[in-house]
Amino acid sequence: MTPTASPPKATSFAYGEQYQREQVEKHRARTTNHWKPRIALAHELIDTYALPRLGAREPRTIKVLDVGCSIGTMAIEMALRGFASYGVDFDVSALTIARQLAAEEGAAVEFFQGDVAEWRPPMGGIDIALCFDIFEHLHDDELGALLQSLRRVLSDRGSLVFYTFPLQYDYLFFSRDVLHWPLLPWRWLSTPAFERVVRAYAAACDTALLLTTGKSYKERIKAHSHCNPTTRARLEDVLQRAGYRIAHIQTGNLYPFKPHVTRRFAGHAVADRHLYGVAYPASPTDRSDGR
Repeated sequence: MTPTASPPKATSFAYGEQYQREQVEKHRARTTNHWKPRIALAHELIDTYALPRLGAREPRTIKVLDVGCSIGTMAIEMALRGFASYGVDFDVSALTIARQLAAEEGAAVEFFQGDVAEWRPPMGGIDIALCFDIFEHLHDDELGALLQSLRRVLSDRGSLVFYTFPLQYDYLFFSRDVLHWPLLPWRWLSTPAFERVVRAYAAACDTALLLTTGKSYKERIKAHSHCNPTTRARLEDVLQRAGYRIAHIQTGNLYPFKPHVTRRFAGHAVADRHLYGVAYPASPTDRSDGR
């Protein structure tokens, strides 16, 4: 099928061909690098929450859509597992590479070009919508539009499987160590109390940035990085307002990064780097079966 092109919004950030080419080696080394736990997480969430809802169907009959697929790593993984696999992204450079990689690995994936917040899957009846590393690239209105669009094209027993990184306060803990030093004396507080301290500290940092640069932290990164790092509470709210029932949601640290920081703030979810889970379209059927 010929991909249908649609221009991305002005807020969308294209990484470009050079960046995408640099990702190829990471893709090929995905069994040993930081992609390994992400891929394992996708399979675990699918096995635990998505497949039981689909009964004893053959994998080849299960449609999996990799939303914001980039160079196609997750879509290829799903195809190699035997699912009917699809991928969509607005970046033409990424999709060119994705098709090459899929061909190299003998993975049957159909890729489409389009703005994920507005694109309508032509195949319909998606059983698993896989949203890994996409939420943080969408502003609130775009994310809401994407989630509602996916809910409309999910099958009756379909699932939304998601992972997002970084979270809203990641920069306070994991960018420069000096930024988290003021939080060290408060780490012995209860988790709710420590989170309030972090939120207050982030507000103070934003006030300082506004006074010195005229922009908040989020405004400074939106044109060149992850424009919308979120929190568990915010994402829960967005999902519920978009018509989903959350089956599982959790924060964590999937792989080691600055372990000294992780040790210092162990037990405080506000310092976790990753957020992931599964949601189902809210419906009377879902409510009645207890899932």
